[in-house]
Amino acid sequence: MDHPEPVVAPHGSWASPIGIDDVIAGGGQMSSLQADEADLLWLESRPDQDGRQAIMRLHNGVVNELTPRHANVRSRVNEYGGGAFHASGGVIVYCDESDRTIKLRAPNGTVCTLTDGDPLVRYGDVRVYPGVPVVLAVREDHRGPGEPETTIVALEWPAGDDRPVAEHVLRRGASFYANPELGPGLRLAWLQWDHPAMPWDCATLHVGRLHRGGGLAIRDAVQIAGRRGFGPDGAAAHHPRWAPDGSLLFTADPDGFFRLHSWRDDRDDPVRPLHSDAHDFDLPMFTLGNHAFAALDEARVLTWYFSEGLCHLAVVSTRGEPTRRMAGVSSVDSVCVALGEGYALVDRPVGPRALVRVCPDGTLDTLRTLAGLPDRDVTSVARSLMFTGRHGPVQAWYYPPTNARFAAPRATRPPLLVQVHGGPTAIATNAYYPTYQFWTSRGFAVLDVNYSGSAGFGRAWRDRLRGMWGVADVDDCIDATEAAVDAGLADPGRVVIVGGSAGGYTALRAVTTSDRFAAAISRYGIADLKALVGGHKFESHYMDSLVGPWPEDERVYRDRSPINNLDKLASPILLLQGTDDPVVPPDQASAMADAARRRGLPVALVMFEGEGHGFHTAAARSRTLEAQLSFLSQLFGFTPADDIPRLPIDNLPGDNLPGR
Repeated sequence: MDHPEPVVAPHGSWASPIGIDDVIAGGGQMSSLQADEADLLWLESRPDQDGRQAIMRLHNGVVNELTPRHANVRSRVNEYGGGAFHASGGVIVYCDESDRTIKLRAPNGTVCTLTDGDPLVRYGDVRVYPGVPVVLAVREDHRGPGEPETTIVALEWPAGDDRPVAEHVLRRGASFYANPELGPGLRLAWLQWDHPAMPWDCATLHVGRLHRGGGLAIRDAVQIAGRRGFGPDGAAAHHPRWAPDGSLLFTADPDGFFRLHSWRDDRDDPVRPLHSDAHDFDLPMFTLGNHAFAALDEARVLTWYFSEGLCHLAVVSTRGEPTRRMAGVSSVDSVCVALGEGYALVDRPVGPRALVRVCPDGTLDTLRTLAGLPDRDVTSVARSLMFTGRHGPVQAWYYPPTNARFAAPRATRPPLLVQVHGGPTAIATNAYYPTYQFWTSRGFAVLDVNYSGSAGFGRAWRDRLRGMWGVADVDDCIDATEAAVDAGLADPGRVVIVGGSAGGYTALRAVTTSDRFAAAISRYGIADLKALVGGHKFESHYMDSLVGPWPEDERVYRDRSPINNLDKLASPILLLQGTDDPVVPPDQASAMADAARRRGLPVALVMFEGEGHGFHTAAARSRTLEAQLSFLSQLFGFTPADDIPRLPIDNLPGDNLPGR
């Protein structure tokens, strides 16, 4: 059907069918896919239930929830969690955030509690082995003085009642542990690493034998992969899993890219890479859990990789054959194999995350999504921009304004939102993000930058941020902006840098070191680097690699903190901040706002009562979008089509600018 002639209207003022409520509702997500014989299981979040996570199962073509409505399946180990449930032989073990316990669900549906629910004890990376029987977990114990102790524990099998079971510490002494995997002959594989390294700097892989007799213990432990070190001298191993032939598969990056490797102790060369592709077949391990790849059979492994920001499912041969590239996607959350067939949870450029079957010909058969395919008339599909910046190659995803009902006035370019991903060791992909579509359907362009330090491009790209946070990332975002402007993709005078947490730091740093951006929008952005020193255990030494050791490099921390460069603030700012943020104290946002007021710059500060480091309630997330749209409409002089509250902005020149 032919579309009517589009209405000519300024960028930003286009009426969009993607409302704020649609963006919030689109926050539901599927994650952590795994198989138990023929069944598929995964986690599903519930935006209308404060983000509660439930275990879902696809059984004989029918999807149903396996956890009680009050259960919230979530892990808090290392703050980022992960590995919150596991299934085997019809038995499911899961971490229940509602009462801080581990629970075991029997095949008949009965549930018993394994731990006593002490709020000072957290569990993650849980694994259940009914044939032994035993439950394994990573435990983070906050009951003692100093930083919490992380161990690998074995929980005895329940006796049929609801009393806590005995726990046996299998491994202790390292700063961190992850991925306990029990294989043939009761051989146990696991990862460990120590301060000041992050797991992608150096996580070593070990194998021992689980021994029974006078309790549970590990004997004959040996290190088989990874290299201890902090920085370029280290090497990381991730995600060990036992293969059908008894070998141990894992990813490792001794040569600069995460590639699949195998280990067998009956070979002259026990550890060997399965392929030589110069791509990342894994991402840095921020969370626990073990779903990066799965063996299809003794000869083939279902996996995925990134190449210049693009993601592909793939099959890696264990017998030296070339890697087979499968369907292209935006990213892969998790993969599994059920009865010889491959399945994955994938993000896509033109629709929400989907549970798919990976067909033998490499195509994908969609089994489930939490939302239908969006209207193509208002779906912005990202395209890749690759260029050379001051610190090396940079890749970014450009989402153009897209709305078939509207067109911009002739010879005008769109305002550009430069998105800075968090982490900062994370990755921007070309996925369909409802929030981005909210902006592009109203006439904005979005540029999502993979700056120095981003994942998915190999260790050398990540290491460009080593000691350079607040410098290389800012330069790359500025260089990306100039590349988009030079290509005619954005209005050079209406470029806004946007980020949350670590991305918010880069945004604030950008407007206190340059005048390139028309404004900055910071969601709980870090203004004082010193506040990150000695934070939660997992990241308590992260700054050693990003900035430098503390207190030796205290001057660098001070010089690179936006809060200490307020006299250089050159752009209007919108600050969105939770009052209960344990990472970024609210007074940092207040100080930034006060500085902007003193300098006569337009500024707005919105405090969210009860919100922490990240906004979780639907009300706060809605208000965040309203505030940003109102801020930009007043700053750039357009009238939004949405009926939203007018955001109070200090120092805004003229009181008669559009906005409601």
